Amino acid sequence: MGIFMFHRPEMPKFKYVPRYYDPEKEEWEKKKAARGLDANLSDSEKLRAKMRNKWGRVDDDSYAKKRAAANKLRYVIIFGFAALAIYFIFFTPLVENFINMFLKLGEK
Repeated sequence: MGIFMFHRPEMPKFKYVPRYYDPEKEEWEKKKAARGLDANLSDSEKLRAKMRNKWGRVDDDSYAKKRAAANKLRYVIIFGFAALAIYFIFFTPLVENFINMFLKLGEK
């Protein structure tokens, strides 16, 4: 009777079969799917790759170069506006006239 009371069933075996993972092959398959070619991806992965391609989130160097060029242009424009503002503030009577106008309004 003691044997049946403390009987523990044998645990099921975990049948793990290791698979080889090749990240380069996976990237290649994603690129093929994004271009609409035959790939070994599931339907949701194909859809995700097509959406990423259409939305411009393709992981390549041309995207980074475009962003760098846009950032440089942005800095040039900001520097130009800052230089123009400094010129008007320090080298023209525009600010003095503006201050005098407010002082005359305060005297009335």
